[in-house]
Amino acid sequence: MASFTSSLIKISKNANSLDLFLGILNKELSMPNIPLKTMGGHVFWTTLAEANGWKLQQNMVTHHARILDDDNTRIAWGTINGMQKAFERFDELQMKY
Repeated sequence: MASFTSSLIKISKNANSLDLFLGILNKELSMPNIPLKTMGGHVFWTTLAEANGWKLQQNMVTHHARILDDDNTRIAWGTINGMQKAFERFDELQMKY
């Protein structure tokens, strides 16, 4: 664990390394989700897209993203790239059916 921590410290001190590291994390990552009712994101969230009541939102502090259904229940969360792709696929499926 100490070597991991020291590696993160070294990365954080070098802007190029930090950008590369954040780029790797920001690929298409989706995190395990437990569907939870939210308050809709009126404080720390920016709504990037909406379709049929569903929302793609990005956190203003951490910059991670989430997808909420029309009842403001979190359906998925992860990186912005991953959630954008998932939201686009959802929107395509809604158009198809």
